Amino acid sequence: MSDGSRVFERVAEELERLSRLSRLEARGTLRIALREAGFMPKSVSPRSMIVVLEKTLPPQLVKRGVREGASICYQIGILVRETMGMESSEGESSERVFARIGRASVPPAPSSRPSMPPDVRTPTGRLSVVPAPDKKPGV
Repeated sequence: MSDGSRVFERVAEELERLSRLSRLEARGTLRIALREAGFMPKSVSPRSMIVVLEKTLPPQLVKRGVREGASICYQIGILVRETMGMESSEGESSERVFARIGRASVPPAPSSRPSMPPDVRTPTGRLSVVPAPDKKPGV
């Protein structure tokens, strides 16, 4: 009995075949990459697996001495897109995944700058700032 989703099983098989890692090494490495992205092997969807193949698995393969890790992940990604029914995925974008796990930085909202008085040209052609209106005492 398998302990992973259909896409997990397929990717683990391909990873083992293409990387020459043992079955245990390939499955363990894939599990680590999934965990880094916040997914579980039992419930990972094809779209989520694509995110893992693009972002978290290549560095894990490099750590294990697989030089062609990025190329292998790219090849497996093509297989997943073609054969695993991308239309049935949960619809979570890679940006949402990495925002959720704290790896993607969300740009801050534009800050509102304090109003500056307008520039005014003096008769000599120089720029001058319009002085702020005088406050009257007691008002």
